[in-house]
Amino acid sequence: MEENNILTFYDENEEAIELEIVDSFELDGKKYAALATPEDADNENEESEVFIMRLESENSGEDVFVSIEDDDELDSAFEMFKDRCSEEFDIVE
Repeated sequence: MEENNILTFYDENEEAIELEIVDSFELDGKKYAALATPEDADNENEESEVFIMRLESENSGEDVFVSIEDDDELDSAFEMFKDRCSEEFDIVE
């Protein structure tokens, strides 16, 4: 993936976490993005962790990433990601 698909997020301890957008899709009229830890050529055997987030538009029209709190919504979005990307990723649940 291109480097411009890498975003920096901050966890609850204000530590930076870089995540790469690996897929985006719509489901039930909502936009979602799948983000994963970027591949590191030095650690090819290291597994990436995937995060599914909902995209919401702010009043300014800019999209923001929102954590999905509803388990059913998250499960549905993850199933869509698996259906779309199962050939590209070895998904371990």
